[in-house]
Amino acid sequence: MNALVALCHFCELHGPSVLFTTQAFHDNAELQVENDGVFPGSKKELKKCYGDVDNLKTRIKFPRLNSCEACQSLTADQLGFISNDHEGRISYLSTQEATEHDVSELLRQACFRSLSCEVSPGKEGPLYFGDDIRGHVLSYTFFLKDAQARGFHRWFSVVILMRDKLFLLNSWPFLVDNLNLIISGLQTKASKLYEMEQAQCPQRAFRLSPESSAYKQLSNKPSRSLTELSSDENIFAKLHWWFTWLLRAGAERLVEKVSEGLPGQATTIEWDKFHYEVADMEEGFTLVSAKERHCPVQELEASGEVLSHKPAISNVRQLREILGRQQFIILAFCFMTGHQIVVRGQPQELVSSIIRCLKVLVPRSCYRAVLQSEEYMDTSHCNILGLNPWAAAPQPSSAIARLDILPPLDKTDTYELQKYNYKLTWDGKLPSKCPTVLTKMEKALDNPKLADTVLQYHFVALKEEWLNIAKVLKQVHQPIGQFQDMSNLLHALGAQEQDKALLTFWAAGVLS
Repeated sequence: MNALVALCHFCELHGPSVLFTTQAFHDNAELQVENDGVFPGSKKELKKCYGDVDNLKTRIKFPRLNSCEACQSLTADQLGFISNDHEGRISYLSTQEATEHDVSELLRQACFRSLSCEVSPGKEGPLYFGDDIRGHVLSYTFFLKDAQARGFHRWFSVVILMRDKLFLLNSWPFLVDNLNLIISGLQTKASKLYEMEQAQCPQRAFRLSPESSAYKQLSNKPSRSLTELSSDENIFAKLHWWFTWLLRAGAERLVEKVSEGLPGQATTIEWDKFHYEVADMEEGFTLVSAKERHCPVQELEASGEVLSHKPAISNVRQLREILGRQQFIILAFCFMTGHQIVVRGQPQELVSSIIRCLKVLVPRSCYRAVLQSEEYMDTSHCNILGLNPWAAAPQPSSAIARLDILPPLDKTDTYELQKYNYKLTWDGKLPSKCPTVLTKMEKALDNPKLADTVLQYHFVALKEEWLNIAKVLKQVHQPIGQFQDMSNLLHALGAQEQDKALLTFWAAGVLS
């Protein structure tokens, strides 16, 4: 998560100050594609710190000499705490203040506002403030009991500073729930020490006694460190762990996806086909589980996870290898140009995996799948259907292509994909020239230097390019074959005559 998490406190001697800051640093090395086709970055060496290490050391600020014990989280011989995510190539660094001067100033302003003018109802709790210039801040103010402080408590806050307002507000429930857990742990530690000190010497009666006025000025400390308040020498190391987890988990819980058109009526209908159950997990995440209805919608694939011990095809490249080049081209052409695909056979996991592999060939709006059914469903329900082997299926025609999966003769070979017999039947005729996007996908599949992950991104880019062409043609409001100057328009868009059928199907699936 591209944000800063900081612990601030209100010092009785120096006012609001930043006490502890955790931020993420990403690897600044450029990713290069390896010659052997391995995914970029997979062979990079592990580092002690990801980011500009030399500049970081010079920018880390040592504790201020004029600060009191309560305003310091690190000793003079400590630079900070660091944790590395080698898979994501991210370092999480905790220091007293932010390493960048500009960011440090923004954090100081957020700290000052959170502990002065920005007050939540009840003095404790979360609130939001900020703008595009000073950054957007989630502030959670709280008190820690202290028998030697004025009012018997000290004022703290945890602030999360980031540039993205929408991301911050969308993460509000997750961040607030987990900040509440962190703060509750700190308050529990401080309360134990407070009760122990009050049992030894009740401070309220001690302060009201006129005889002890001179002695109490020497015994009470106007500033006590968080380590002393919590009776935990490793409290800042634990805060580093908590803040690191918060930054990493906050980034992983929201994932960006490519949007293929504006939300429309079809999107609303798809969401209405599910019931959602929300359950809070121990880690602070929100688990959303969907109840499956007996209806043929494309999201039924979410309930059909492929088990590792069952025969299944993992990606489109493996599917092409098993079916053979000619059968794969026919199957892909039919699916990408709007013909219905019926996959019939067993086991169910194998049928479902084939349907999932074909999903990468078309835009999301053109993919309407039923992974498993006991009866045939026409194109008004789905354009790709998984059937049980005993279910009645229509005869192959020019509009329907059927892929039958026949089990191996030897039952001991049921776990080997190559032992199955894959028979594709279609009464149509493959054109002399396939659609341009299919030809480009074929060339990419033939390229051994493209890893499976890179191949997936390449397919996404190709689909987005040709989906944009289909959107332009949709705006014409005329059937593609009847438009007078269609050839010139196709040529201007980079399409040709063999792309008409594909563009017609993709344009029909674009959300209006």
